[in-house]
Amino acid sequence: MDPRHEQILHWIRTNEYIVKTDYVKPRKEGPALIDDPVRPVVDAAVGDDTSCSTASSSTDPPDILSGAADDPLIPTTAEIERVFHDGRATWTRLVKQAESLPLQSSLPDKPDPTSDHLDFQYSHGIRKHFQLCFSKPVGCSIHAAQPPPHDDGLQASQKGLAILTMCWSYILSARLLELQGRKVAYTQHFLSPVAISTLQDTVRDMISLKLPASASPALVRWLSALLSPTPGWCGDGNRPDFPPWAAFFSRPLRFRIVVSPDPFPLDQQPPSPPTSWQATELLIELCTIYGFLDGPPSELTPATAAFLAALALPFTRDDGQNPRFPNPGSMTPTTTSLPSKPATEPSRIRQYTADLRYYMTLSMHPRSVGSVLWSIFWQPSVPANLANPWLASISTVLTSTPNPTQLARVFLLRRPRVALWWVGLLLLGDLPTIHSRIALYLSTTEERWGFGSLARPDTAVAAWTGAPQSFLDEPSQNPYGAGKTDQQIARHDLLRHRYNFHLQDEMSVRLSWTPFGSVPRECVEPDLWPWLDRGHIREYVHWVWWISQGRANTDTRLHCDVQRGFRRDTGRFVEDVPDHLDVTRARGRRARHGSIKMEPSRASTSRMVSHCMQDITGDSDRAILALPGADSHPWVKDWMNRTQE
Repeated sequence: MDPRHEQILHWIRTNEYIVKTDYVKPRKEGPALIDDPVRPVVDAAVGDDTSCSTASSSTDPPDILSGAADDPLIPTTAEIERVFHDGRATWTRLVKQAESLPLQSSLPDKPDPTSDHLDFQYSHGIRKHFQLCFSKPVGCSIHAAQPPPHDDGLQASQKGLAILTMCWSYILSARLLELQGRKVAYTQHFLSPVAISTLQDTVRDMISLKLPASASPALVRWLSALLSPTPGWCGDGNRPDFPPWAAFFSRPLRFRIVVSPDPFPLDQQPPSPPTSWQATELLIELCTIYGFLDGPPSELTPATAAFLAALALPFTRDDGQNPRFPNPGSMTPTTTSLPSKPATEPSRIRQYTADLRYYMTLSMHPRSVGSVLWSIFWQPSVPANLANPWLASISTVLTSTPNPTQLARVFLLRRPRVALWWVGLLLLGDLPTIHSRIALYLSTTEERWGFGSLARPDTAVAAWTGAPQSFLDEPSQNPYGAGKTDQQIARHDLLRHRYNFHLQDEMSVRLSWTPFGSVPRECVEPDLWPWLDRGHIREYVHWVWWISQGRANTDTRLHCDVQRGFRRDTGRFVEDVPDHLDVTRARGRRARHGSIKMEPSRASTSRMVSHCMQDITGDSDRAILALPGADSHPWVKDWMNRTQE
């Protein structure tokens, strides 16, 4: 019987498990072991049978590597011998070479230069991934009824908004394709212009766009592709795709282009699609035809309003919104005379195109746009455990403000830089979704269920826009000073310093509301004390693009492109655009408020506790929390127990 089977059979019969091994237990006499010589490795050929049998002797102790012939993990004896001898020969050669090198008479005057990759002054921030193309454009629609005439705010800037937004959609997309070394290609779909002489009466579900005889053929062909109910343009290549801003009108109304005199056939030798700069000039031509260049420069002009709306298109795709534009009605060329002085709007439009790459970086990243949008409700003076009373108070006020113009004005009064992105979103017209998102955020600090929030703060975006989004973007207090071991360190200062060691950690920026309370200095990791003594210092330097060289799956090389940003490149960044974040104190007798839900405050406080338990290395340690009773506190005990498991 096989020895293993005998061992198992003996185990079953006697309940006694005997471990059998070929290891020979040494004698108990200690001196005899010390006097035994160590058997050297025999220098023999790899294929020598004598050396192989000696190395694999059954008397070898278990801590010695012994070869096996047909084992999937243990090497053979020949392989062991080969590697050993090759290694000894290699390192013997290195030792001899080292001994032959002449010794220096003295130390060098200067140390050898260190690697450029080791830099203690600069740290890389969070990484962002951008999706540059999609299989289909954003589908838009138009209201069936025309809005009533108004002269206020957004309504006045919506003249031709639908068409102008499609123009900016194309310009942004064309510019991105050009940066990739690609072009726009016309598809087989386009609107066939209709001669004004054959124009019938008003057709139901049809919007007429009348162009004069002076309209250039390139403009007619361009509009025929932009307003087609099936996408009339795309990116060139074997697999046509669409940049993030690509959009088209899918339903229910359709456009009709009316020209004078008779139209020329567009399917015979059509002109090539315009570049981003050529399309900009066509946009200016279109604005000139319909009088969109008139008006004081202080107002939100139709071209600027459409530009803001186009920038918000990628966000609506990711957020699940459905852009819906006001009905422009029948558009006819203007008959007013030209202004006596040159209009400033053409130069402004050209400047937008020149600066497109700065807008595009933020616009094409929905999470970055979301961090800007929802920072409109952030208040730096409100601590984390009081987040919900603050948000609940906003909810009681904004629920009675359904008008988008009024809502935009409120946001502009509070935070102008942030409000511009809200203006673009409101102009896209999916007001029911926007109002539901706002209501849900004010009650839960998350604007949608089941998809992941886009409201997380982003320190890089705060630097791009010049608008803080969380306590991490706020300046810290004066240095605490050295030599004071009995100090109390404010938690918001402590977390700002720790965040400097976690700039690439996405989870470190989930908390926007200001942490409350303080921590004894003795509970702070000593590695952080020098930074507390110096004060909080963090400054944005530049953005680094890592771009693939060549087409996908053909070239894996990456090109590094450093961007210093709009304010350093152009010097045109307007610094003095202050936020109005002062809190108005309530006066008189305070009425009893309704019930305020606990969840937003509890969630923000739990995030604060989570961050306070992580040291600069990222390890979690309850000893540095300095919050007595946290284990049994009803707000955080469940979370604390989960982290302990």
